[in-house]
Amino acid sequence: MARSRNKDPQALRQSLLEFATHLIITQGLHGLTMDKVVKGTGISKGGLQYHFPTRQALVDAVFDTTMQQFLAEVEAEMAADTRPGLRATRAYIRACCREMSEQEVALNQGIMAALFADPVLRERWADFINTRMPADDKGSDDGTTALFCRMAADGLCYASLCNVHPMTATQRETLVQRLLALTE
Repeated sequence: MARSRNKDPQALRQSLLEFATHLIITQGLHGLTMDKVVKGTGISKGGLQYHFPTRQALVDAVFDTTMQQFLAEVEAEMAADTRPGLRATRAYIRACCREMSEQEVALNQGIMAALFADPVLRERWADFINTRMPADDKGSDDGTTALFCRMAADGLCYASLCNVHPMTATQRETLVQRLLALTE
């Protein structure tokens, strides 16, 4: 029996992207192959290559989607924060340091592994953080406090993803609150 084709190319592309993300979550970045996406989604190899010509294009799309979701989370946190001070930095801290589901942890671990292995992705991530993330005014300390807080939030996130410096939920919350206090 012939399979019906999806008439919505954007929906199909999104479905392929979701399956690729699922593979990264369940099997790690090394588990993402074009053949697995073809088998898992039932699309032809040509259909997959129409949307994602290479495995790297698929990795890039997952990476781009993850960056956009992070940016949206930071922007939502900023919109909810009306206090003065380093509002963008507080939003960054909250987005970096929130509790993640097991799936989010697995996806971020896969992306982190890709960042360390691929200089092009690493450069794209640096450009994203340095140019696309909302920033605060430099303030009286030339931006040192905001930079310190963001770097500490990065460290807390990466430590959590790598399971180093294990801490209780209370300890984690105390660290986050100390960082947030520095932004007031």
